[in-house]
Amino acid sequence: MKGDWLGKVRRQRRVLARVRRAAWRLEQAERERAWALVAARVEGVSVRKAAEAAGLSPSRVHQLTKDADLDALDVVLGELRAAGWPAPEDPEGSDEELSGRASVAERLVDEVGWIRQCADWIDHLDRESYPPAANLRPEANFPDRASVVVDSARISAILRRIAFDVDELARARSVEDLTGARVGDDPRAERRRRLAEPVLEYAEFTRRKNLPWGSTQQGEAAWDAYQAERHRRGETDQAPYTAYNPFRPGRA
Repeated sequence: MKGDWLGKVRRQRRVLARVRRAAWRLEQAERERAWALVAARVEGVSVRKAAEAAGLSPSRVHQLTKDADLDALDVVLGELRAAGWPAPEDPEGSDEELSGRASVAERLVDEVGWIRQCADWIDHLDRESYPPAANLRPEANFPDRASVVVDSARISAILRRIAFDVDELARARSVEDLTGARVGDDPRAERRRRLAEPVLEYAEFTRRKNLPWGSTQQGEAAWDAYQAERHRRGETDQAPYTAYNPFRPGRA
């Protein structure tokens, strides 16, 4: 009986600790929401649009932002970062998911997000009759998109990529020690790496699209289509039909 009583007390303590932790997180999330709303107002976003984005009424947004001090909120958020609260998205940066990650712990949290994404894709494949799609370009490239089908082979490749990166992260003291798992300088290339998308090769492209390229004329058209696809995927910024074409007569 005494053991049952002690076990019940310990369980209640754990439950109460979980409640206190959830309450702290809610308080910090509300602080960050206030910071984001004030920042939106500073950027000139209308109260109506900010309210729609936050899922609040315009009057509630006005109440939260009318007396808020952005500098004071920045100080509070700095304290939250020190406590481990995730940094807010920087609109001037690339993509939040590709923002570099300043520590190994942040990189591990980032990879957990990718594992959850893979789990969602697996659930989709099991539940729906059509496969999900993923964008090879980071969200910062909007409205440019490069959607690809997510099948079981891609999910397996992404999970293997995650395993490779996590293995290196587990042995690294800091992100400066990383080699293969280091976040690349080009956010578009890094996004493709995260999605286990290899660099598009000409032979693979023509095989996938079933494009003939036996003659000079056929090869010229196939190469232009290949360069257009590379441009869509964000592998190159050069306009497709001004790029070098080895099949085009007189074009160096």
